[in-house]
Amino acid sequence: MFKPRILTFILMCAVFSTHTHAIGLEVKVGGYLFPPFVQMRGQEITGLTLDLIKLLNQEQSQFQFKFVSTSPKRRYRDFKHGMYDVIFFESKQWGWESAPLEESEVFLTGGEVFFTLKSDNRTQAYFEDLESKRLVAILGFHYSFLDNETNSNILKQHHNIKLMNSPKTVINQVLSNKADIGIATYSYLQGQMQHNPHVRDKIIIHDTFDQTYEHKVLIRKGHPLTPRDINALLTRLKNNGAMSQLLAKYGLSQGN
Repeated sequence: MFKPRILTFILMCAVFSTHTHAIGLEVKVGGYLFPPFVQMRGQEITGLTLDLIKLLNQEQSQFQFKFVSTSPKRRYRDFKHGMYDVIFFESKQWGWESAPLEESEVFLTGGEVFFTLKSDNRTQAYFEDLESKRLVAILGFHYSFLDNETNSNILKQHHNIKLMNSPKTVINQVLSNKADIGIATYSYLQGQMQHNPHVRDKIIIHDTFDQTYEHKVLIRKGHPLTPRDINALLTRLKNNGAMSQLLAKYGLSQGN
């Protein structure tokens, strides 16, 4: 007399299994304010990372990528606590050396540069002496000129530096002469100069990068999504032209 119940249970399990497979395994992708990869437009989170997630979801059905917001400083703790398992446009050298992570192949390069307010007597030589300058950077970011130190208390003990929460604020600090030299990703500065001519006309960018980096996807070890999987997906987007179109939207190319 229990057979009908057993059969019903088996059928329900089969339906659930089929539905789960159809929508794909959820992959939580962490991301923090890091224009143009993650940025705010009013109250909405937008950017290259979120657009890439949409492309990946359109390209296949095995995985369902979902964005999870974190912050530059909180991203390590959130990963440790399982809030997300994957992070795009990242590098293991940014504080992940001891984390249980695997890496994709490099799929984009970038870098950070110093910039200052234009003035009649300022040339590239102005960037040679940072010790005497009022600096402004982003809280929680790793910088080569600061030996990748992110502890704000230590940094303020040894440098005349202000740490802000967004690159837009960094630019505004320099434009309003509240700081002598700022640092930002070259891609973000290019985007700002493209959309805001007044920024282009008011700043000088150092002709040497503070650091260059290679963007990868970092994946929790043992996760069903493997580096081989993500490499194959990114290669597919590159080969069909979708990646180039996406990067061009943000003024980038495979060489950036």
